[in-house]
Amino acid sequence: MRNIAIVALLAMFSMAVRASDFHEIEPIQLTDQFVIDSGVMADARTIVVSLPDGYESGNHSYPVIYMLDGMQNIFHAAGTRDVLTRTGDMPPVILVGLKSVNRNLDMTPSRMEGNAQSGNGSKLLAHIRDEVIPFVEQTYRTNGYRVLAGHSLGGLFAAYALFEEPDLFDAEIIMSPALWWNEEEMIKRGPAFFSEHPTLEKSLFFGIGEDDGYGMRQELKRFVAEVKEANPKGVRLQHREFDGEGHMSAPLRAFYHGVKFIFSDMHLPEALMNKFTVDGFLEHERFIQKKYGTAARQSQEIYVPIGYALIEKGDFDGAVAVFKRNEEAYAGNRYPRNNAWLANAYEKAGQLENALKEYQ
Repeated sequence: MRNIAIVALLAMFSMAVRASDFHEIEPIQLTDQFVIDSGVMADARTIVVSLPDGYESGNHSYPVIYMLDGMQNIFHAAGTRDVLTRTGDMPPVILVGLKSVNRNLDMTPSRMEGNAQSGNGSKLLAHIRDEVIPFVEQTYRTNGYRVLAGHSLGGLFAAYALFEEPDLFDAEIIMSPALWWNEEEMIKRGPAFFSEHPTLEKSLFFGIGEDDGYGMRQELKRFVAEVKEANPKGVRLQHREFDGEGHMSAPLRAFYHGVKFIFSDMHLPEALMNKFTVDGFLEHERFIQKKYGTAARQSQEIYVPIGYALIEKGDFDGAVAVFKRNEEAYAGNRYPRNNAWLANAYEKAGQLENALKEYQ
């Protein structure tokens, strides 16, 4: 009887609601789309660009993540960015997705025997270097920090880009790479490359699904082993396999954990957490803004507990510095507690005039 009553109520509600009760509002625009007449590729190439929240209303500069197979990856990447920006696990970034045209031809670094549709990797790399990146950096406020993300053949291409243009990207997210290509030529290139480049200031994340092909997982392990054995100075590296994920489902989780790893040095170092100094804290904040853009910030879940812990310890000047940074970083939130937290710290520190301004 209860279910029948619910159905009846829903029916009455649906009859009472007229079409005129609803109206269309402006759709949410997630990306801008551009067509580049490419002299390198000798055709027109499409890119899509997703800007971080607050781009239009501010004057900050941002890192850029360039994504291969951009039309299918830009949307989950935008969701990842927006979540992890709120949690302080990554800075706001500009996402640039390259539309695939002929993946087998464009993303492979060499011609495979019997496969005429292969081997244009050098052209695609030149297109990105000479046409896409200059367009993005002339059109948007970028800070010069660049990340390349690629999956499958895109992951193969990312490894190729590392070897051919080691200074073009500051970090790479290499997902389920097709390292089997041409008898594992990218794996074979590793020792000579790393011998010639003993220093590489770069973050490298490698991800693959546990349910991906056994061969691809072993190839990736061998490639990662080459990097670890060479141990180039300045390289930060992480390699992960994702349970329950296959070749096509792994990119969502791999990208999520990839950006968390790349930007993990945004977090306040444990040594500074244990032995806090105002100078050390402010130096770290300046570091993340210089490296990752002026909008880079840690989560309020970091700032606020540290501030209260400092108050409990009697370090009121330290608490003022932390809460002041929190208020500055989250000024756009218009959250009254930001002022209350800082006012409390000022009051404890005996800065009553400043405390009164914040309370007001």
